[in-house]
Order: sequence, then structure tokens, then C-alpha cells
Amino acid sequence: MKPQDLTAGLSWLSATEDSQEAAGGPSRLLLVDDEPKLLASLHALLDGRGFALTTASSGSAAIAELGRARFDLVLLDLGMPDMSGHDVMDFINAGRITTEVIVLSGHTGIDAAIGAINRQAYGYLRKPYRQDELLNLVRNALERRKLATENRSLFARLAHSEKMYRFLIDSSPDIIYTLDPEGRFTYINRRVTELLGFDRDALIGAPYTMLVHEDDIERARYVFNERRVGERASRNVELRLKCQDPAKDKRRFETSLRTISFNSIGLYDEGEPGAEYRGTYGIARDVTEKRRAEELITYQAYHDILTDLPNRALFHDRLELALAHARRKNQHLALMFIDLDRFKVINDSLGHLKGDELLRQVAARLKRGIRKGDTLARLGGDEFVVLLPELEEREFAAVVAEKFLAALNAPFLVDGAELHVSASIGIAVFPEDGDASNDLIRHADMAMYSVKADGKNGFGFYDRSVRDAAHDKVALEQELRRALQQDELEMYYQPQVDAGSGMVAAVEALMRWNHPRRGLLSAGEFLPLAEEMGLMVALSDWMVTAVCRDFARLRAEGHDALRMCINLSPTCLGREEFLRKLWRTMQERQIPPAQLELEITENICIRNPEVAIRQLNQLSSLGVRIAIDDFGTGYSSLAYLQRFAVDTLKIDQSFVREIGQQGSHFPVVLAVISIARGLGIDLVAEGVESEAQARYLQQAGCRIMQGYHFQPPLPLAKLQALLVSETAYAAEAKLA
Repeated sequence: MKPQDLTAGLSWLSATEDSQEAAGGPSRLLLVDDEPKLLASLHALLDGRGFALTTASSGSAAIAELGRARFDLVLLDLGMPDMSGHDVMDFINAGRITTEVIVLSGHTGIDAAIGAINRQAYGYLRKPYRQDELLNLVRNALERRKLATENRSLFARLAHSEKMYRFLIDSSPDIIYTLDPEGRFTYINRRVTELLGFDRDALIGAPYTMLVHEDDIERARYVFNERRVGERASRNVELRLKCQDPAKDKRRFETSLRTISFNSIGLYDEGEPGAEYRGTYGIARDVTEKRRAEELITYQAYHDILTDLPNRALFHDRLELALAHARRKNQHLALMFIDLDRFKVINDSLGHLKGDELLRQVAARLKRGIRKGDTLARLGGDEFVVLLPELEEREFAAVVAEKFLAALNAPFLVDGAELHVSASIGIAVFPEDGDASNDLIRHADMAMYSVKADGKNGFGFYDRSVRDAAHDKVALEQELRRALQQDELEMYYQPQVDAGSGMVAAVEALMRWNHPRRGLLSAGEFLPLAEEMGLMVALSDWMVTAVCRDFARLRAEGHDALRMCINLSPTCLGREEFLRKLWRTMQERQIPPAQLELEITENICIRNPEVAIRQLNQLSSLGVRIAIDDFGTGYSSLAYLQRFAVDTLKIDQSFVREIGQQGSHFPVVLAVISIARGLGIDLVAEGVESEAQARYLQQAGCRIMQGYHFQPPLPLAKLQALLVSETAYAAEAKLA
């Protein structure tokens, strides 16, 4: 057999030797000699010294053994009949077999020794040799073998580590870079190309100012020139970096910087005394979208999403500032309260989508009628307020009001149809009509209602007659009190439906007033008055009794899985007696806490917030569920997710209405769904009025829906009939 015939089949052996050696065990020696006595003598010398010994009596036998196993050392005779020891060494070298070789030869010529050395033999001994000389040579050869193996393993680990860390750096979503002391790039990963469009190789040697936005260069120089280390190093510094593509915006980066310290000998830890500054390394994270999202959230917290006008929170801030300024300068200011006439009729008859479009157009016209420095805000619904600071004379407010009325007089084109809308405007002037913001708003509101009572489509100032007209509300208060005594109130229940199965998952309790003259009134038509007149305590106590009674009846009829949702007013939540009554009534009616859900809105904590927060958390700890109603419409909605143990978010119907309008992407709805999914809490969409809205919400991940598309609010008897029909249908489906 020729040596080269086996080398091709042995290439796999050297690739696995290092890992095999790492496993430990005795050193393996191959003893090769064609003289049986010499081979036996050599075996006897090495036996019992902790070696694993294998013998071969010819060159071909040695090659066969080398093909079967790994050896740390080969003791090789040169003169063998079938092939020489040189041929065996050629085989070892050709097959890249990692082993040490000691030649034991009876040849006295120099050529044999040179041939062995040229073939990388570790040692060469002439026969006869001294035993101690051979043993020392064996020991030294195995020691070198061990060191070589460790070196190969070390270099392999280093290569693997470098490859891994290079992969991690190049795969990082952040820009990772190093700068020399002059601020030139010495390294930057390929993320810079993906984010900014610059060729990373072209940046090597270029100054960092090549990437920094012009307006941020001075700040960047201050940061990069600090040369600080340890806890004093600059971190989370925000800079704007330029994109090579001019079509792209400047992108904002949050860069965490640290300095590298060397001395003349080597790299020292950060802050090493006497260390020489050698450059900076750091990580830059793209926070462009994060900042845009934060700016959007901040903007939405103080602006009305529908009209893009300042909302109630921002208006109150500006009003307080304007009042403080007016007091210092001894100036006047006016506050207008604008309410659209007959908007509810338009909204109910044409639908909320057209109603919202009308509100947007109204806001645009009103905005064109104010000065720079004035504030036009939308409080909600069809209510707008205007702040006119630095008012020189009272009549100027009348001029602005007339301008608003004239602007609204022209028809509005909504979805191809001409709509006409007017407005009633109430005006209160500081300081004559009030010194505090709440007084001015209330008096302007009262003046507005006086205009409505006088025929609408006009304006009026607050005065004594307006105040007297407010007394008329007392009459309605008396009627409401009488309604409590004469059982004119009734609870309706609107189902919350699982869109997947079509089954009722929960019901929301809604109060109705069977008014003797005006017919059935919704809660929105009398509860604001009740809140203002201090009747919410009595109404809420009645509601708790009625709802728990009806709910217990439904549970007794077998609807154990049904959940009941109750709206809480700020007044109720601020009263510990109310919550004690609620808990006591639940126990009397044997209503499990987990089946009751309390819905809160943004103004729930305006009165006595600490009491409200404490009571909500107490109820939650007892098992009562907490839901945020109209989520996303208030400036404090996101704060509730941290302050309360929230179980359910309800997407406000104003967002749901937009589904089905122009476009197919509704980011606010998707954002609320994403928040609920991320926090692992339930989600309910309110005001679902069309199949298109239901389909979009279901596809987006919202399963529970509430609205006229499924069911209107129902009196108890109709709800019972609906639940019975559902139960019968489910039973038939199960039997089928």
C-alpha cells in the first residue's frame, strides 16, 4: 500500500483531534519496529508508565494504526522491509496528522538523520540508546505536544470569539463605533449604512462631525471632548445625525459614550491613574421613532384628536396663565362658550361619521376668526371655548362673536350634502363676571344656555338675568328628585358581544328616565344636571340597588358567566359610603366580585383623588374588575395604567366611528389594541355601528364589542329574552 492512498481518507482525523485531546486520558503511543525483540524491549520499557501503548511490526501496519486512531507520539524505526520510516513520516505529513515522532534508527549515516529532521521529527536516537535518554525525549515530546494542543485550542477559541462578537456587533440594531483622540472614526459597524446610508469604509478616518447635524455639532464637541471615564462619562446624550439620502429626515440618536484609556504599556481600566487618553468608543441608538411617538403622545395629551384644537387640559392651562397676567397688568379678558345648535339632531340623523366631519369644518372656520394669541379649544362633543386675553373693551368680544356666527352661517358641504348649523355663544368677562377660571367657564356656560333659551343662533353676555335663568334648573332638579320617589327611573342593559361567537359576554348598565312629559331620556340628558345639582349620590344609590337586584335575577336564571359593568361617577368614587353600600349589596345578592366590573373615566379622580385611588385599589384587591371607559380620549388615560390595577380597556366610540371612513389604517385604534395586548388585559370596543367596523376590529385583535350593530340598550325583560334565546341556541348547537 502506498502512503498517499490513505491520506485522503484521514483528513477528517486531524479536524477532530483537538476536541478529542481536550477530553483527557493517558497519552497514546505507537511503537513501530520490524525487529520483534527490539519492539518487545521498547514496549517493556514504556509499559506501566501511564501510557496507552500500541505496537506495529512494519511500516504498513503503522499506517493502518494511524488510520484507525489518534496518537500523541510515534516511536519509529527507519529501516523496515516493506517501507522506510521516512515513508511513514511522509504519510503523517501528507495527511496532516498531528502527532510527535521520535526516530529510533540503527543507521549511522547522516542522511538518515537529516531526512528525519526534514520531515519534522521531534527527536532522533541511534540504536542502541540509553533508556533514560529515551524516556526524557518521550517526556519532552509529549510536553510539547500538550502545549501545541493547548495553543491550537486557544487560538480556535479566540477565532470563534472574534467571529461571534463581530457577528453580534454587525447584527446590533445600534451603531457601534470607536474614535481616535482627534475624533476620527477608527471603527464603525455596518448599521451606519442601513440607518444613515453612509459607506462604513469611507467613514474610517473621517471626523465624527461628518455625521452630526449642524445644529448639534457644538454639543457633540462638548461631549466627545470630555474624555471622562467611569461614572463621570457621558451617557444618553441625544444628537441628530444626518442621512446621506437627502430625501430622508435627520434622525435622532441617543449615544452612550465612554473613553478608552491606555498607558505606554497596555490597556488599563477606565479611570486608571496616569493613563493616556487614546480615544472614545460608544453606542448610538436610533430614537427617531421613539421621539416622534413621544411628541405625538404629548401633543395628543393636550389636543383634541378630531379637530386638532387644544383640548380641555391645554385650555385650562392657558386660561390660568392669562388670568395671572391680567391680574398683574390690571387688564380684562373674555371667555366664550360656544355650543352648536341642533347638532345632536344632525349627528343622530346622519350618523357620527358625518357629525365628526361637520365638527372638523366648524373648528376650521372658528379658527380663522381668532387673533394670534387667542385660544380656541374643543371641550368635547359640540362644545368649544375661546379665550380672548388682553381685552381692551367689552364690545370687542361681541365683534368676535358676530364674526363666528357669520362664519357658521354659510352652509357646510359634508359628503356631498349641504348642512346648516348655527351656534349659541355665551360670554363672560374678567374680572366683572368672575375672578377664577371655573367661575368664568360656568358663567359663560350659563350665558350660552340663556341664548339657547332665547331662540339660539346668537350670543349673550353673562348678567343677572342669566343668573336668574339658572334657577330654572332647580325645577328640573325637583322633577329628578320626584323621579326617584315615583319610580320613573329604569335600568337598561347594552350587551357586550363576542364577535367570534355572537354570544353576550357582558352587559353595561345604563340609566334611563321615563319622564312624564319628555318621554324616555338617556343618561346623558339628565346625569350632567344631576352631577351639577348634587343628586348623583341618591341616583347612584338607587342604581346599585336596581342593578344588583336585576343581576341577581339573571344569575338565578342560569346566566352565571355573565359580567355586569357599572359606570362610576367621580362623586360616587369619592364617597366611602357608596362603595361600602356597593359591597354590602353585592354580598346580600350573592354576586361574585369577579362578575362585576366598574368603569371609570378620565375625570374620576378630580375630586379627592387619593380617596378614589385607594378605594379602586381596595375593590380590585377584593376581586372586583376595573375598566377604563373611553380610553384614549383623556389626557390622563395612560396614567391610569400605572395607578390602578386595570382589567379592561374600552376603545372610545369616537375612534371607532372613524373606521370605515377614508383610509384603511387607524393608528389610535391599533395603538389601544396593542397596549391592551402588551399588558395582557381585556379589550372592549364601544359604539360599533357597522359590519365594516366590526370586521376591522376583529381582524385587528379586538374580540368583544358593544354597539347598535349588535344590540341597543335593552330593558331587563328584553335582555332576559335575548339571553334565553342564546342559551337555547347554544344547547341546540351542542346537541347537533
